[in-house]
Amino acid sequence: MAISSVKIVGSGLIGTSIGLALSARDIRVQMSDLQPAAALLAQSLVDDDARFENNHAFDVVVLAVPPSAFKDVLAQEIELNTLSTFVDILSIKTKPLLDVELFQEILPRYVGTHPMAGREVAGAQSARGDLFVGRPWIVTSGNVVSKKSGDLAAELISLCGAIAVQMDPHEHDQAMALISHTPQLIASILAAQLVGSNTKWLGLIGQGFKDVTRIADSDPQLWKEIISENAENIVPVLSAFRKKLESIESELSNPSLAQSIIESGNAGRKLIPGKHGSAARTYIYLHIVIDDKAGQLAAIFNDCAKADVNIEDVSIEHTPGQNTGLVTLSILDLGKAQILEEFLRTAGWKVHSTSN
Repeated sequence: MAISSVKIVGSGLIGTSIGLALSARDIRVQMSDLQPAAALLAQSLVDDDARFENNHAFDVVVLAVPPSAFKDVLAQEIELNTLSTFVDILSIKTKPLLDVELFQEILPRYVGTHPMAGREVAGAQSARGDLFVGRPWIVTSGNVVSKKSGDLAAELISLCGAIAVQMDPHEHDQAMALISHTPQLIASILAAQLVGSNTKWLGLIGQGFKDVTRIADSDPQLWKEIISENAENIVPVLSAFRKKLESIESELSNPSLAQSIIESGNAGRKLIPGKHGSAARTYIYLHIVIDDKAGQLAAIFNDCAKADVNIEDVSIEHTPGQNTGLVTLSILDLGKAQILEEFLRTAGWKVHSTSN
Protein backbone atom coordinates (compact mmCIF):
# COMPACT_ATOMS: atom_id res chain seq x y z
CA MET A 1 0.00 0.00 0.00
CA ALA A 2 1.57 3.28 -1.15
CA ILE A 3 -0.92 5.65 0.51
CA SER A 4 -0.45 6.27 4.22
CA SER A 5 -1.91 9.77 4.68
CA VAL A 6 -4.41 11.92 2.80
CA LYS A 7 -5.55 15.50 3.18
CA ILE A 8 -9.12 16.22 2.09
CA VAL A 9 -9.99 19.85 1.40
CA GLY A 10 -13.75 20.18 1.56
CA SER A 11 -15.67 18.63 4.45
CA GLY A 12 -19.04 18.15 2.79
CA LEU A 13 -20.84 14.94 1.89
CA ILE A 14 -18.37 13.61 -0.69
CA GLY A 15 -15.16 14.74 1.00
CA THR A 16 -16.20 13.32 4.38
CA SER A 17 -17.44 10.09 2.78
CA ILE A 18 -14.01 9.65 1.18
CA GLY A 19 -12.44 10.30 4.56
CA LEU A 20 -14.62 7.69 6.25
CA ALA A 21 -13.80 5.10 3.58
CA LEU A 22 -10.05 5.73 3.88
CA SER A 23 -10.04 5.79 7.67
CA ALA A 24 -11.77 2.41 7.68
CA ARG A 25 -8.76 1.10 5.73
CA ASP A 26 -6.31 2.52 8.32
CA ILE A 27 -5.31 5.53 6.20
CA ARG A 28 -4.54 8.64 8.27
CA VAL A 29 -6.81 11.49 7.15
CA GLN A 30 -6.80 15.23 7.76
CA MET A 31 -10.06 17.02 6.99
CA SER A 32 -9.96 20.69 5.98
CA ASP A 33 -12.58 23.27 5.04
CA LEU A 34 -13.01 27.02 4.63
CA GLN A 35 -15.53 26.74 7.46
CA PRO A 36 -13.68 25.59 10.61
CA ALA A 37 -16.85 24.14 12.16
CA ALA A 38 -17.42 21.90 9.13
CA ALA A 39 -13.82 20.66 9.23
CA LEU A 40 -14.07 19.98 12.97
CA LEU A 41 -17.24 17.91 12.57
CA ALA A 42 -15.77 15.97 9.64
CA GLN A 43 -12.52 15.30 11.50
CA SER A 44 -14.43 14.04 14.52
CA LEU A 45 -16.34 11.62 12.31
CA VAL A 46 -13.39 10.47 10.23
CA ASP A 47 -10.36 10.31 12.51
CA ASP A 48 -10.62 12.26 15.75
CA ASP A 49 -7.17 11.19 16.93
CA ALA A 50 -5.25 12.22 13.80
CA ARG A 51 -2.39 14.65 14.40
CA PHE A 52 -0.10 16.09 11.72
CA GLU A 53 2.90 18.41 11.80
CA ASN A 54 2.60 21.63 9.80
CA ASN A 55 5.14 20.36 7.27
CA HIS A 56 3.65 16.86 6.97
CA ALA A 57 3.97 15.43 3.45
CA PHE A 58 0.62 13.97 2.43
CA ASP A 59 0.65 11.30 -0.27
CA VAL A 60 -2.56 12.64 -1.79
CA VAL A 61 -4.49 15.89 -1.45
CA VAL A 62 -8.16 15.50 -2.43
CA LEU A 63 -9.89 18.69 -3.55
CA ALA A 64 -13.60 18.33 -2.76
CA VAL A 65 -14.57 21.98 -3.14
CA PRO A 66 -17.14 23.83 -5.32
CA PRO A 67 -16.00 24.77 -8.85
CA SER A 68 -15.80 28.47 -7.97
CA ALA A 69 -13.30 27.80 -5.16
CA PHE A 70 -11.20 25.23 -7.02
CA LYS A 71 -8.48 27.44 -8.53
CA ASP A 72 -7.78 29.42 -5.33
CA VAL A 73 -7.78 26.31 -3.14
CA LEU A 74 -5.49 24.52 -5.59
CA ALA A 75 -3.01 27.41 -5.56
CA GLN A 76 -2.96 27.40 -1.76
CA GLU A 77 -2.50 23.63 -1.51
CA ILE A 78 0.33 23.64 -4.07
CA GLU A 79 2.25 25.96 -1.75
CA LEU A 80 1.58 23.74 1.27
CA ASN A 81 2.12 20.34 -0.40
CA THR A 82 5.05 20.53 -2.79
CA LEU A 83 5.31 16.78 -3.43
CA SER A 84 1.72 15.57 -3.11
CA THR A 85 -0.52 14.15 -5.81
CA PHE A 86 -3.64 16.29 -6.29
CA VAL A 87 -6.98 14.61 -6.99
CA ASP A 88 -10.16 16.61 -7.59
CA ILE A 89 -13.66 15.13 -7.46
CA LEU A 90 -15.63 17.87 -9.24
CA SER A 91 -18.65 16.86 -11.32
CA ILE A 92 -17.45 19.00 -14.23
CA LYS A 93 -14.04 18.29 -15.71
CA THR A 94 -13.24 20.64 -18.62
CA LYS A 95 -13.04 23.89 -16.65
CA PRO A 96 -10.98 22.49 -13.72
CA LEU A 97 -8.43 21.22 -16.23
CA LEU A 98 -8.08 24.74 -17.65
CA ASP A 99 -7.47 26.02 -14.10
CA VAL A 100 -4.83 23.35 -13.48
CA GLU A 101 -3.03 24.22 -16.72
CA LEU A 102 -2.23 27.60 -15.17
CA PHE A 103 0.08 25.66 -12.82
CA GLN A 104 2.17 23.76 -15.36
CA GLU A 105 4.53 22.35 -12.74
CA ILE A 106 1.83 20.19 -11.12
CA LEU A 107 0.27 18.74 -14.28
CA PRO A 108 2.14 15.42 -13.82
CA ARG A 109 0.82 15.29 -10.23
CA TYR A 110 -2.81 16.18 -10.98
CA VAL A 111 -5.53 13.59 -11.54
CA GLY A 112 -9.02 14.76 -12.46
CA THR A 113 -11.72 12.40 -11.18
CA HIS A 114 -15.45 12.23 -10.49
CA PRO A 115 -16.99 9.58 -8.20
CA MET A 116 -20.44 8.65 -9.51
CA ALA A 117 -22.10 8.53 -6.12
CA GLY A 118 -23.91 10.98 -3.93
CA ARG A 119 -27.01 11.73 -1.94
CA GLU A 120 -29.66 14.43 -2.13
CA VAL A 121 -28.67 15.55 1.37
CA ALA A 122 -25.51 17.55 2.01
CA GLY A 123 -22.93 17.99 4.75
CA ALA A 124 -20.54 15.85 6.75
CA GLN A 125 -23.43 14.63 8.89
CA SER A 126 -24.84 12.86 5.82
CA ALA A 127 -21.56 11.15 4.85
CA ARG A 128 -21.27 7.38 4.51
CA GLY A 129 -18.11 5.30 4.31
CA ASP A 130 -19.73 2.85 1.91
CA LEU A 131 -21.02 5.53 -0.47
CA PHE A 132 -18.66 4.55 -3.30
CA VAL A 133 -18.71 0.77 -2.99
CA GLY A 134 -19.30 -0.78 -6.41
CA ARG A 135 -19.83 2.62 -8.01
CA PRO A 136 -18.01 3.97 -11.10
CA TRP A 137 -15.34 6.57 -10.35
CA ILE A 138 -14.41 8.45 -13.53
CA VAL A 139 -10.77 9.40 -14.19
CA THR A 140 -10.22 12.11 -16.79
CA SER A 141 -6.45 12.66 -16.69
CA GLY A 142 -4.59 11.52 -19.79
CA ASN A 143 -0.97 10.74 -20.63
CA VAL A 144 0.40 13.88 -19.00
CA VAL A 145 -0.04 12.47 -15.47
CA SER A 146 2.96 10.63 -14.02
CA LYS A 147 2.74 6.90 -13.35
CA LYS A 148 3.23 7.50 -9.62
CA SER A 149 0.32 9.94 -9.36
CA GLY A 150 -1.86 7.79 -11.59
CA ASP A 151 -1.17 4.78 -9.39
CA LEU A 152 -1.91 6.76 -6.22
CA ALA A 153 -5.25 7.93 -7.62
CA ALA A 154 -6.10 4.37 -8.65
CA GLU A 155 -5.26 3.16 -5.13
CA LEU A 156 -7.41 5.89 -3.58
CA ILE A 157 -10.37 4.82 -5.73
CA SER A 158 -9.81 1.17 -4.88
CA LEU A 159 -9.59 1.90 -1.15
CA CYS A 160 -13.00 3.57 -1.39
CA GLY A 161 -14.40 0.43 -3.03
CA ALA A 162 -15.15 2.11 -6.36
CA ILE A 163 -14.42 1.06 -9.96
CA ALA A 164 -12.15 3.34 -12.02
CA VAL A 165 -13.46 4.32 -15.47
CA GLN A 166 -11.27 6.31 -17.88
CA MET A 167 -12.90 9.13 -19.89
CA ASP A 168 -11.98 12.23 -21.84
CA PRO A 169 -12.91 15.46 -19.93
CA HIS A 170 -15.14 16.73 -22.76
CA GLU A 171 -16.92 13.39 -23.08
CA HIS A 172 -17.40 13.35 -19.31
CA ASP A 173 -19.15 16.73 -19.32
CA GLN A 174 -21.39 15.67 -22.21
CA ALA A 175 -22.31 12.46 -20.40
CA MET A 176 -23.08 14.30 -17.15
CA ALA A 177 -25.35 16.71 -19.01
CA LEU A 178 -27.51 13.75 -20.08
CA ILE A 179 -27.46 11.46 -17.05
CA SER A 180 -27.03 13.89 -14.14
CA HIS A 181 -27.34 17.62 -14.76
CA THR A 182 -30.48 17.68 -16.93
CA PRO A 183 -32.30 15.16 -14.65
CA GLN A 184 -31.53 17.48 -11.72
CA LEU A 185 -33.18 20.40 -13.53
CA ILE A 186 -36.21 18.36 -14.55
CA ALA A 187 -36.71 16.95 -11.05
CA SER A 188 -36.46 20.44 -9.54
CA ILE A 189 -38.90 21.93 -12.05
CA LEU A 190 -41.42 19.15 -11.47
CA ALA A 191 -41.19 19.43 -7.67
CA ALA A 192 -41.60 23.22 -7.95
CA GLN A 193 -45.04 22.67 -9.52
CA LEU A 194 -46.28 21.74 -6.04
CA VAL A 195 -45.74 25.31 -4.83
CA GLY A 196 -49.12 27.04 -4.87
CA SER A 197 -51.00 23.87 -5.81
CA ASN A 198 -54.09 22.57 -4.03
CA THR A 199 -52.89 21.55 -0.58
CA LYS A 200 -55.46 18.73 -0.47
CA TRP A 201 -53.55 16.99 -3.25
CA LEU A 202 -50.25 16.91 -1.36
CA GLY A 203 -51.44 14.16 0.96
CA LEU A 204 -52.14 11.98 -2.07
CA ILE A 205 -48.54 11.98 -3.31
CA GLY A 206 -47.20 8.45 -3.65
CA GLN A 207 -43.84 6.83 -4.15
CA GLY A 208 -43.76 7.51 -7.89
CA PHE A 209 -43.67 11.29 -7.48
CA LYS A 210 -41.23 10.96 -4.59
CA ASP A 211 -38.89 8.80 -6.69
CA VAL A 212 -38.94 11.17 -9.66
CA THR A 213 -38.32 14.26 -7.50
CA ARG A 214 -35.96 12.80 -4.88
CA ILE A 215 -32.96 14.78 -6.11
CA ALA A 216 -34.95 18.02 -5.98
CA ASP A 217 -33.70 18.22 -2.37
CA SER A 218 -30.14 18.84 -3.64
CA ASP A 219 -27.97 21.77 -2.52
CA PRO A 220 -28.89 24.91 -4.56
CA GLN A 221 -25.53 26.62 -3.94
CA LEU A 222 -23.56 23.70 -5.34
CA TRP A 223 -25.85 23.06 -8.28
CA LYS A 224 -25.96 26.65 -9.45
CA GLU A 225 -22.24 26.30 -10.20
CA ILE A 226 -22.44 22.85 -11.78
CA ILE A 227 -25.30 23.81 -14.09
CA SER A 228 -23.89 27.15 -15.15
CA GLU A 229 -20.41 25.72 -15.79
CA ASN A 230 -21.78 22.88 -17.94
CA ALA A 231 -24.56 24.88 -19.65
CA GLU A 232 -22.95 24.36 -23.06
CA ASN A 233 -23.60 20.61 -22.83
CA ILE A 234 -26.89 20.79 -20.93
CA VAL A 235 -28.67 23.08 -23.42
CA PRO A 236 -28.72 20.52 -26.30
CA VAL A 237 -30.16 17.85 -23.98
CA LEU A 238 -32.82 20.24 -22.67
CA SER A 239 -33.61 21.34 -26.21
CA ALA A 240 -34.18 17.76 -27.36
CA PHE A 241 -36.35 17.12 -24.29
CA ARG A 242 -38.41 20.26 -24.94
CA LYS A 243 -38.96 19.35 -28.59
CA LYS A 244 -40.12 15.89 -27.57
CA LEU A 245 -42.62 17.38 -25.14
CA GLU A 246 -43.89 19.78 -27.78
CA SER A 247 -44.31 16.98 -30.33
CA ILE A 248 -46.56 14.96 -28.03
CA GLU A 249 -48.41 17.82 -26.34
CA SER A 250 -51.11 18.25 -28.99
CA GLU A 251 -51.68 14.49 -29.41
CA LEU A 252 -51.51 13.30 -25.83
CA SER A 253 -55.18 12.24 -25.84
CA ASN A 254 -54.31 9.62 -28.45
CA PRO A 255 -54.07 6.29 -26.54
CA SER A 256 -51.55 4.78 -28.97
CA LEU A 257 -49.24 7.77 -28.57
CA ALA A 258 -49.47 7.57 -24.80
CA GLN A 259 -48.63 3.87 -25.01
CA SER A 260 -45.62 4.49 -27.26
CA ILE A 261 -44.26 7.07 -24.82
CA ILE A 262 -44.41 4.61 -21.94
CA GLU A 263 -42.92 1.85 -24.11
CA SER A 264 -40.00 4.04 -25.14
CA GLY A 265 -39.38 4.74 -21.45
CA ASN A 266 -39.46 1.01 -20.74
CA ALA A 267 -36.82 0.50 -23.44
CA GLY A 268 -34.61 3.23 -22.01
CA ARG A 269 -34.85 1.88 -18.46
CA LYS A 270 -33.74 -1.56 -19.64
CA LEU A 271 -30.47 -0.01 -20.84
CA ILE A 272 -29.52 1.06 -17.32
CA PRO A 273 -26.94 -1.33 -15.82
CA GLY A 274 -27.86 -3.25 -12.70
CA LYS A 275 -26.08 -3.49 -9.38
CA HIS A 276 -22.28 -2.95 -9.54
CA GLY A 277 -22.48 -2.14 -13.26
CA SER A 278 -23.86 -5.52 -14.28
CA ALA A 279 -26.57 -6.01 -16.89
CA ALA A 280 -30.05 -4.90 -15.89
CA ARG A 281 -31.79 -7.55 -13.82
CA THR A 282 -35.33 -8.76 -13.34
CA TYR A 283 -36.47 -8.50 -9.75
CA ILE A 284 -39.21 -10.28 -7.84
CA TYR A 285 -41.03 -7.88 -5.50
CA LEU A 286 -42.70 -9.06 -2.32
CA HIS A 287 -45.23 -6.49 -1.12
CA ILE A 288 -46.03 -6.88 2.57
CA VAL A 289 -48.94 -5.05 4.19
CA ILE A 290 -48.01 -4.17 7.77
CA ASP A 291 -49.80 -2.61 10.72
CA ASP A 292 -48.77 0.92 11.68
CA LYS A 293 -47.09 0.02 14.93
CA ALA A 294 -43.59 -0.29 16.37
CA GLY A 295 -41.47 -3.35 15.67
CA GLN A 296 -43.01 -4.40 12.35
CA LEU A 297 -39.93 -3.70 10.22
CA ALA A 298 -37.60 -5.40 12.67
CA ALA A 299 -39.85 -8.46 12.70
CA ILE A 300 -39.88 -8.66 8.88
CA PHE A 301 -36.09 -8.40 8.63
CA ASN A 302 -35.71 -11.00 11.36
CA ASP A 303 -37.94 -13.43 9.43
CA CYS A 304 -35.98 -12.77 6.21
CA ALA A 305 -32.81 -13.69 8.07
CA LYS A 306 -34.41 -16.89 9.33
CA ALA A 307 -35.36 -17.78 5.74
CA ASP A 308 -31.75 -17.16 4.67
CA VAL A 309 -32.81 -15.02 1.67
CA ASN A 310 -30.74 -12.02 0.47
CA ILE A 311 -32.74 -8.82 0.01
CA GLU A 312 -31.39 -6.54 -2.74
CA ASP A 313 -33.47 -3.49 -1.83
CA VAL A 314 -36.36 -2.38 0.35
CA SER A 315 -38.89 0.45 0.14
CA ILE A 316 -41.53 1.64 2.57
CA GLU A 317 -44.78 3.47 1.86
CA HIS A 318 -47.24 4.87 4.35
CA THR A 319 -50.17 7.16 3.62
CA PRO A 320 -50.96 9.61 6.44
CA GLY A 321 -54.22 8.74 8.20
CA GLN A 322 -54.06 5.04 7.36
CA ASN A 323 -53.40 2.32 9.91
CA THR A 324 -51.36 0.21 7.51
CA GLY A 325 -48.15 0.55 5.52
CA LEU A 326 -46.53 -1.27 2.63
CA VAL A 327 -43.02 -2.74 2.71
CA THR A 328 -41.64 -3.92 -0.64
CA LEU A 329 -38.69 -6.33 -0.74
CA SER A 330 -36.68 -6.71 -3.97
CA ILE A 331 -35.20 -10.17 -4.64
CA LEU A 332 -33.20 -11.36 -7.63
CA ASP A 333 -33.65 -15.13 -7.47
CA LEU A 334 -37.15 -16.42 -8.30
CA GLY A 335 -36.66 -19.59 -6.28
CA LYS A 336 -35.48 -17.65 -3.23
CA ALA A 337 -38.39 -15.23 -3.61
CA GLN A 338 -40.86 -18.13 -3.59
CA ILE A 339 -39.21 -19.61 -0.51
CA LEU A 340 -39.36 -16.28 1.32
CA GLU A 341 -42.95 -15.62 0.23
CA GLU A 342 -44.09 -18.96 1.64
CA PHE A 343 -42.02 -18.49 4.81
CA LEU A 344 -43.50 -15.03 5.46
CA ARG A 345 -47.04 -16.18 4.80
CA THR A 346 -46.58 -19.07 7.20
CA ALA A 347 -45.32 -16.54 9.76
CA GLY A 348 -48.57 -14.61 9.37
CA TRP A 349 -47.55 -11.77 7.03
CA LYS A 350 -49.85 -10.53 4.24
CA VAL A 351 -47.63 -10.96 1.16
CA HIS A 352 -48.28 -10.22 -2.53
CA SER A 353 -45.66 -10.79 -5.27
CA THR A 354 -44.98 -9.04 -8.59
CA SER A 355 -41.99 -8.78 -10.97
CA ASN A 356 -40.55 -6.10 -13.27
